[in-house]
Amino acid sequence: MSEAIRSVMLAGTGVLRWPGGEERVKYRLTAGLDNVITGIHVYPAELDILRRPSCHSGLYLHMPEGRRLALNVAPNGHLTPDSPMQRSLDGQDWWVDTTPWLPFETPDRFTLSIRAGAVQVFESHATPEEAEAAYRDWKGVEFAEIRPPFGRPTPLPTTKSKGAVA
Repeated sequence: MSEAIRSVMLAGTGVLRWPGGEERVKYRLTAGLDNVITGIHVYPAELDILRRPSCHSGLYLHMPEGRRLALNVAPNGHLTPDSPMQRSLDGQDWWVDTTPWLPFETPDRFTLSIRAGAVQVFESHATPEEAEAAYRDWKGVEFAEIRPPFGRPTPLPTTKSKGAVA
């Protein structure tokens, strides 16, 4: 019997923007089912902007599904949300996203959906090949599929092994 899902992870490649700059990054954002964001990880962590403590500084993580999150950087480099996640379907208007763990279909993105222990992962990719390549990095997967923008999901073979989520 599978563990009950307790949190959801949004992952993919996005853009970290701040006044005067931006950088393409990989991100992993963990949210509880109560909408509380419990973990934000951005790679590469060596970015200069992530080494400077900042609060309310206009630092945003933009995700390809039309979501963005304002970030604070603690003196130790730990990232925390500065406000609730926001979402925009047209790239113009932003509003609070009350369900940050639910992916929504976008016409040009493929979603790698993974169930690993108590975590449900939604990872955004530009192509199905990119999603399948990213799937190989995950351990302890119970279920995985690639969801196209339209049409039926493609199940991926799983070999549930003991190990942590990547």
